[in-house]
Amino acid sequence: MKLPSLYTLPLLFLSACSVLWGANDPFSNPFDNPMDDPKLPRVLIIGDSISIGYTPRVRKLLDGKANIHRPKTNCRWSAFGNENVLHWIGEEKWDLIHFNFGLWDWYGWKQNKKATAQSYAKSLEGIVQKLKSSGAKLVFAVTTPPCIGPEKKVKFIVSEERAEEFNRAALAVMKKYGVAINDLYSTIGKDRAKYQLGENDVHYNDAGRDLLAAQVSKVITKELSK
Repeated sequence: MKLPSLYTLPLLFLSACSVLWGANDPFSNPFDNPMDDPKLPRVLIIGDSISIGYTPRVRKLLDGKANIHRPKTNCRWSAFGNENVLHWIGEEKWDLIHFNFGLWDWYGWKQNKKATAQSYAKSLEGIVQKLKSSGAKLVFAVTTPPCIGPEKKVKFIVSEERAEEFNRAALAVMKKYGVAINDLYSTIGKDRAKYQLGENDVHYNDAGRDLLAAQVSKVITKELSK
């Protein structure tokens, strides 16, 4: 049997996502970017699977108010983002870019070496410098909390202390460059057990995705109005 090439694997993944989320429906498929209304501002959401989960809901909440796009991929960890962000923003004009990196840095998924708060801040600084070249307004989403127990893939617990250390490092970078903040860490706060899919899962149930989408939509609306 002939195995799919490395080139075709991403296409197969996106095809599977279309089946799962509903093809040609930006309100259910996060990777199905809308046809732009030229009268509305253009917004790009960059982030990992947490943002993939809330992107369709943000589109629905801001329908008729903004064109909401995202890269057709999981944007993973900060060093990966620093290497790829110029490709994601492309040559198009963006009015606002809402972005996050963090969970992959905390847990070290698919990385040979886990990030430190210092290496994370260095990567974020590179990302911000590249994003600023777009001329768009920037909003950094503070990373949502770790799961309560050992994460199901890497089998260890990320402490709140580690998460908060990384978030402090991120906030220092954003302050340096004057980037607006959307504090999704505090949005979830101490209610992880209520909104996450389980004690070993960082992802969110429908109520959690709705909560995050409402917060993201509110901040995007606020920043676009300035």
